Amino acid sequence: MIIRLIDIVLLLLFGFISISQITRKSFIKLPRSAAVQAAMPDREEIVFVGVLPDGTFLVDNETRSVVDPAVLQAYLRQTQAELAQQKAVMRVRIRANWDTPMTHVFKAVSSCEALKIPIGLDVIRGGQVASAP
Repeated sequence: MIIRLIDIVLLLLFGFISISQITRKSFIKLPRSAAVQAAMPDREEIVFVGVLPDGTFLVDNETRSVVDPAVLQAYLRQTQAELAQQKAVMRVRIRANWDTPMTHVFKAVSSCEALKIPIGLDVIRGGQVASAP
């Protein structure tokens, strides 16, 4: 009986440890300055492009699908122009499904290279998501 209670207490303990926040919260809320120039990381926007096995590209947080690489390139050009007006640099991260042929991925890469947009390819390495520049 005691061993079962110890097991339950340990399970609860590990449950609370796993859901608790490890970082300390600060009571200080820093002000935002409109006069200070934004640092380089603040000026960079990442656009994600998903690639499905049938060659369909997913854009706008995977809410729109694009079949033609020319339409994908037009979307990227328009997004790049909008971000340039906001003085932000655009990067593209390509996320392909595990069974997607690389020919479809290279179509997305060529669209980005034609516009001279920096590209990264997301892959899973050892159980965690990694980005390959």
